[in-house]
Amino acid sequence: MKQHVLFYSFVFLLCFLLGFIQAPFYLIALLLILSMSWYMYIQISPILFSKDVHKSEKFILKHQKNPMYQFYYAIANNLDDEAEEALAKFNAKYKNSHRQALMNTSFALYRKDVSEAKKHVVSIKPPVYRTYYEALIAAESRQYDGAKRLAEQLPKGWMKESVLAEISQKQGNRASAKQHAESAYEQTRGLQRYLIYKNNETYFAS
Repeated sequence: MKQHVLFYSFVFLLCFLLGFIQAPFYLIALLLILSMSWYMYIQISPILFSKDVHKSEKFILKHQKNPMYQFYYAIANNLDDEAEEALAKFNAKYKNSHRQALMNTSFALYRKDVSEAKKHVVSIKPPVYRTYYEALIAAESRQYDGAKRLAEQLPKGWMKESVLAEISQKQGNRASAKQHAESAYEQTRGLQRYLIYKNNETYFAS
């Protein structure tokens, strides 16, 4: 909070000084736009663009009041009670059925509850995410051929690699699981990179 106040105070004073010396209005507006854009980028970079998983984790921990970040941190670190608590907060706060479906499906898969995951996955609206979670559900159900067919439909490489890593892991093929997990990791940034890293930490540590 203090950081936000200092930044906005600085921008306000700078614009005031430029106005005082009668700088062109377009210059003041441009400075304001560039400053705000830079600041917003710095703020969201750890969760969207960063390749540093430790920086992403630091951001997530700093924003634990947000139930979404609390939830993903909990499932990434196998904190069952915290994950359930965060999910309840999220569902109470956000009434969008699609967003709830994503979170509820993720939690069901985390708990390896296939029937619960199937109940929620149908409400996921973006087809690519619905297909991704359907593939993970198929893998969890040990329907490997079906999971592979769904994975081939995914346009995002990290999604396909994540599914293939999950299949290989369940089939006991550690070398293949590690290869696919590393490939998925290299194709992601921010929160998704952090989740892939935490879910496959044993492979990255070896």
